[in-house]
Amino acid sequence: MEDVDHNKIPSWYGEIFPAGGNDGWYHKFGEHAASFVERDTAQLVISFDNLSDAGYPYPDIEPWAGKFVRENGWSHLGIYARGPSWFRDQKLIAFLEQLERTGFFRGFEKIALIGTSMGGFAALTFSSLCPGATVVALSPQSTLQSDLVPWETRFGKGRDRDWSLPFSDAASQLNGLGKAYVLYDPFFAPDKRHVMRLPQQKLIHLQGFGFGHKSAVVLRRLGLLKPFMQGAISGEFQPSEFYKWIRKRRELYVYRIVMETHLSTRGKDDRIARFRRAFRTNRRKSQLSAAAVDEQSAKLPGER
Repeated sequence: MEDVDHNKIPSWYGEIFPAGGNDGWYHKFGEHAASFVERDTAQLVISFDNLSDAGYPYPDIEPWAGKFVRENGWSHLGIYARGPSWFRDQKLIAFLEQLERTGFFRGFEKIALIGTSMGGFAALTFSSLCPGATVVALSPQSTLQSDLVPWETRFGKGRDRDWSLPFSDAASQLNGLGKAYVLYDPFFAPDKRHVMRLPQQKLIHLQGFGFGHKSAVVLRRLGLLKPFMQGAISGEFQPSEFYKWIRKRRELYVYRIVMETHLSTRGKDDRIARFRRAFRTNRRKSQLSAAAVDEQSAKLPGER
């Protein structure tokens, strides 16, 4: 930590420091923290760290989706984790329960809880503190409690946490939910099994075939993460649009790798070479088509 630049500040602090333009606060408790910026009472977004963000060591730390939420002018409660904790921390849980008791969440017209993987689990399980809320969960877990999901062998450090704490099973926390957009790859058995454990009546299933456990990564590379999150947070996203949007995933290398893994897992290694050839052909056609469009666009009006 010797090379930490303590002069760096996160953008949210620039909004809430004494001369900043918005009210807000920051709390730290053990290995978790929370920052809040009040921008608008119409929409509160609560985001949770995923494994990639957890443990960021520098003082300019930003909450997950912080820039995106700020650009939309929404109020933001960001929950940070110092490691793969799955938010199993009594201090953090007590803090969130206190916000509910004191009416903090009732001060907003609409609330959305968002996150991916570990953050998706938190968005689902803590939604019971905000009845009527919308959840956007990408590749989430329902729990890592070993007696409930004995088939879950990933995330060893997370499984070792204290799962006797409250809010440890998202499947028991969704009774007051408004709706939940849950994005997962149905070919990827562990993620699908978690989603199937959840009460289904308020879930909006978005099946990202070939996404693997990288839902947010695939959407970002397709340039779709922001528009998807905007529509889902508002609760207005139409699932039928999703499948039109993601057709071009078949041109991404991450899609190829995931699909080859799926085929191998199912004992269909003999199909991998054929799939790879089809992938290359499809990608080449797409590149040629894009090049033709660029060439046509570059011509002067009189040359067309």
